[in-house]
Amino acid sequence: MNNSLEKVNTSIVLKKTKRFKDEKDRYPVKLQLSYRRKQKFYSIAGERCTPEEFEAIINPKSKNDKKVRREKYNAIQRRADKVIKELEIFTFEDFEKEYLGEKGRAATIQEYFENKAKELDAANKLSSAILYRATLKSLEQFDKNISFSKISPKYLKAYENWMVSDDEGKTYTTVGVYMRNLKHIINRAIKNRVTISYPFGSDKDKYQIPVSNNTKKALNLEDIQKLVTYQSDIPQEMQAQKYWIFSYLCSGMNMVDIANLRYKNIQGNSLKFIRQKTKDTTKVKTEIDVFLTPEAIEIIDQIGCKNNKPEDYIFPILEKGMSEQEKYNRVKQHIKNTNKYMKKIAEKLEIDVKITTYYARHSYSTVLKRSGVSIDFIREQLGHQTTKVTQNYLDSFEDEQREKFTASLLDFSKN
Repeated sequence: MNNSLEKVNTSIVLKKTKRFKDEKDRYPVKLQLSYRRKQKFYSIAGERCTPEEFEAIINPKSKNDKKVRREKYNAIQRRADKVIKELEIFTFEDFEKEYLGEKGRAATIQEYFENKAKELDAANKLSSAILYRATLKSLEQFDKNISFSKISPKYLKAYENWMVSDDEGKTYTTVGVYMRNLKHIINRAIKNRVTISYPFGSDKDKYQIPVSNNTKKALNLEDIQKLVTYQSDIPQEMQAQKYWIFSYLCSGMNMVDIANLRYKNIQGNSLKFIRQKTKDTTKVKTEIDVFLTPEAIEIIDQIGCKNNKPEDYIFPILEKGMSEQEKYNRVKQHIKNTNKYMKKIAEKLEIDVKITTYYARHSYSTVLKRSGVSIDFIREQLGHQTTKVTQNYLDSFEDEQREKFTASLLDFSKN
């Protein structure tokens, strides 16, 4: 209980004595405490506005975004009042210990991103951590004064337009990744009552994250045959070719999963494994069962490790005792090398695409589709949770098939 003789007054005010260099008509919004003719001001993360905006926000009749911000201010003031009430004797120092303590302090969007990245680092999800840090870097390049209070549907659309502009040249796939990361951060901030405004949604006044129709990365059977039958006396080309073909034959397995395969994953004529991408993110661990063709077994014999104890890696990409960071770096370099030499092979074979490891996965699913295999089976082999994800991997029919189907529109001989 507060035994102070004088009442502590709290209020949310616009601190007009401080201007921002980049926004001279805007001022910071702060929590003000008045006690014994002394005043102190406490920042509200990212809150700044013009005098006219501030008056509109605190107006009890205001609606929409202004109402949301007013409710945020009211919540901050109520929390300050609660802290004051629980103090035995009020002092600014004791108030600040409780109000600004690590547990309750208002965090910036930068802190939220870095905390998330550190969590991912600790969980050995290094690729995801890198993407969160890349998202923050992009946001800060777009707006060096980024804050939760600025983020609105209009703001996000402007950010999207900036990312896909000629100067930045980001794809909509990248836009989707960055926006989903930002959405996660905002959800966290709302949960912690650092912000209230939620700009995402399907309503017309909300921001919708764009869905990219990925550029198809599937080869036709003619080009796949060229790759499979290609002969090279260059060791790096031969190795890249073997890894690519192994991925293609084994359900389009990506290089991260190939690198993590151990001999214990070979069970009879099958290769059974759980995708590295989903093993820590889904409750139900789906085991993928791949039939090992004679050609896939031959590749293991040719470039696999010769020590075939159950815990040994099948391929000489990773080594026992490596840290997660070392594993990440090694796989990244392996993919880079594979892509480098697959592109060289494609040039020699006059295949008019820059082949990467992704083409093996897309080609596997597309060839099966063209062969009449059900999408459900393809989904299962790719390890996808839904057929919608699988559909993104499926290429359109080859040109000669489209030509044949279209010609039938005027083929009256069938009548």
